[in-house]
Amino acid sequence: MASPQGFDLRLLRRLPAFSPIAVRLLCVLAEKDVSFKAAARLIALDPVLAGEVLRLANSGLYGRRQQVCSILHAIAMLGIGKLSQIAATAALWRGLPNRSAPFVREWWRHSIAAAFVARECGQGLDMDFAYTAGLLHGVGQLALFVDAPQDYPNLVERVYSGELNLLDVERGAFGVDHASLGRLLLESWGLPGKLCEAVSKHHAGAGGVLVQAVKTGCAGAEYALFGRCGCAKDIPATLADLFAGDYKFDTLITEVNQVECSLG
Repeated sequence: MASPQGFDLRLLRRLPAFSPIAVRLLCVLAEKDVSFKAAARLIALDPVLAGEVLRLANSGLYGRRQQVCSILHAIAMLGIGKLSQIAATAALWRGLPNRSAPFVREWWRHSIAAAFVARECGQGLDMDFAYTAGLLHGVGQLALFVDAPQDYPNLVERVYSGELNLLDVERGAFGVDHASLGRLLLESWGLPGKLCEAVSKHHAGAGGVLVQAVKTGCAGAEYALFGRCGCAKDIPATLADLFAGDYKFDTLITEVNQVECSLG
């Protein structure tokens, strides 16, 4: 995909500090047929990442019945599907810059909430794929923050207080919006095209099932007051039905809080 006109290529060097292992893991987990051994082998190569995966696996969020002691044990206990969600979450957490910054913490909670909502509404999809797409949908915002750690949060505040279009304002300030930048970043990591497309189109009006799942995930996170990604004006009609069913606000809040408490 060609870079947007006027796009300053320095932003592609503002990749979050994801370890090569974490990037390779995200690529493996995004494949249709995930290899248990390949995933476990990659996680084991990064001891810190492995520890974070095991902390999440033992958090109680994923329904384990006994303590999980190793990555292979986690696969046996939880299955590759739940392990994929855990590992993708831990990989993203592993690379977060300046975790104590208010913007980064808010962004993190928004991303986790969007992932859970996307998983719930991604009917007809591999739910793990919808979860990963929702988890990564705002990675372009993280790159913009790394490039301008004071100016970008101020830009977001100005957009919301003035009821402006976030993507338009980003393009004016940076030459690219966070959705397009997110696609470029994921493409540079070698992630699948469908995942890149869902990230780039999560503010678009049209798109396939995965795009709509991510769009609803992002909007649902905002609707539940988890961070801000520019969806406040464009809440899908299906969102009210989602939260009116078995998946309640309280469920989402509990899930997000459990992830945050488990990883710190």
